[in-house]
Amino acid sequence: MSESAKAFDAIIVGARVAGSAAAILLARDGRRVLLVDKDAFPSERLSTHIVLGGGTKVLERMGVLETLERLGGVRFSKMRSIGPDFDYSGALARDGADDRGLCLGRVLMDAAMIDAARSFEGVTFRERLRLTDLIIEDGAVMGIRGEDASGVHEFHAPLTIGADGMRSSVAQIASERIDAFQRTDVPCARAYYYAYFDGVARKNLGDEVVTEFESAPGAGNLVCRCENGLTVAATAFDAGEMKTFRTDLVSNLRRYLNRSFEVGKMLEGATMVGKVFSSGLLNNTYRDPVTDGALLLGDAGLHVDPLFGQGHSMALMSASIVGELAPQWFSTIGGKSIWSAMLAEFTKRRDAELMPYYRASVRASQELGLDQGARFAHRAASREQWAADEMIRFAQMITPRAAFPSFRFARLMAAASRAA
Repeated sequence: MSESAKAFDAIIVGARVAGSAAAILLARDGRRVLLVDKDAFPSERLSTHIVLGGGTKVLERMGVLETLERLGGVRFSKMRSIGPDFDYSGALARDGADDRGLCLGRVLMDAAMIDAARSFEGVTFRERLRLTDLIIEDGAVMGIRGEDASGVHEFHAPLTIGADGMRSSVAQIASERIDAFQRTDVPCARAYYYAYFDGVARKNLGDEVVTEFESAPGAGNLVCRCENGLTVAATAFDAGEMKTFRTDLVSNLRRYLNRSFEVGKMLEGATMVGKVFSSGLLNNTYRDPVTDGALLLGDAGLHVDPLFGQGHSMALMSASIVGELAPQWFSTIGGKSIWSAMLAEFTKRRDAELMPYYRASVRASQELGLDQGARFAHRAASREQWAADEMIRFAQMITPRAAFPSFRFARLMAAASRAA
């Protein structure tokens, strides 16, 4: 039987973090999955390297976290946040809880996730297959058409998942053809550039992720150790400066990192390795993630400003929701597609779990400076260690929804406000 004639339960377009995670979770439930991607692997991808604590818990449940560590992924055990009037940190592994995050580049991470998905007999993987159209009948998505070196192919399934990034072809085609996946965009005020550094001294930087805010107007910086003994360092700045910044990427990246509070000192004596990467101009994008026969995962459905490094974790946490809900979808399916009324629970769960973080990112990304509420929260975290721990758990996407800020944290914020 040819692959085109096989009966699949789900087709996933986009094989990186969100898509591979969904394939693993569906295959564990005994589903037959077609996983496709327009790229060949391993391949580079412009992206954050950070998986926050909430995301690593999903990786652990999936059974792939140890593999990513063996490939060189650094489990950062501490988070530190620095600003003009605050500096606090907190341990991510203590009192019997392991909330450590992970830092690993996309070449290794994506390839490992795909290998994990392909290890399931129920997963068929096709790379270098470009989506050309969706198969749509009576307003419902029934599958995909794609093209590779061998020609045009057609695949059918009751569920098609678009995990193909913020410029999702699945979302675009469905929007044009059946007015699906309505979107809302909020432009990011900052641009982002990053590079790798070799030779960062242990006395300067341990296994921690460090974030800085407002070392210069609108500036932000991040630094964390990653694979092969390297350190990734990123800078964020007013997007209006991007044209000037691009005139000399290497020198300007160094200059922007050196104007930081602490990051420049951490990189003293280190050598920049390879090229400078850029995210370009970005939007925060919210899409209604479901339509008849299809849903969106990861950046395709919810793309956030990279300032807080939430993208990987949002992708993994939303894939986890699919894994939890899919058994019910497939056990009660009627007809050729899973209808949006059944998929609506995914939207409800995704938004309940992830929108508090999305909204926090949107607020921070619209303005170049920290808003008053964020500044008071950071100041409060600097005053008491328990408050720092609470702030960091929220930043690591571990705090249950509606649990931050706690009542006593809100009282401490009010005290910080009065002191100001």
